[in-house]
Amino acid sequence: DGLPAIATDRVFELWFVRDGGAKPAGVFTAASGDATAALTGAMQAGDTIAVTVEQAGGSPSGKPTTDPIVAIPTA
Repeated sequence: DGLPAIATDRVFELWFVRDGGAKPAGVFTAASGDATAALTGAMQAGDTIAVTVEQAGGSPSGKPTTDPIVAIPTA
């Protein structure tokens, strides 16, 4: 809820952040700032779930190209 409007050639990308790095966990779009998205891959205890804004299809390098707009620590 409350996601910013982004250009049509951009997507939101989910990340598992652990051990000083980020692993891609899926991409999604949001209508009117609201979205529900499933994480792709295996989450590990203590991961932070982050969201960045990336080019359509997601980051081509497999690493975030922007700072997270959301970061949610987990236990």
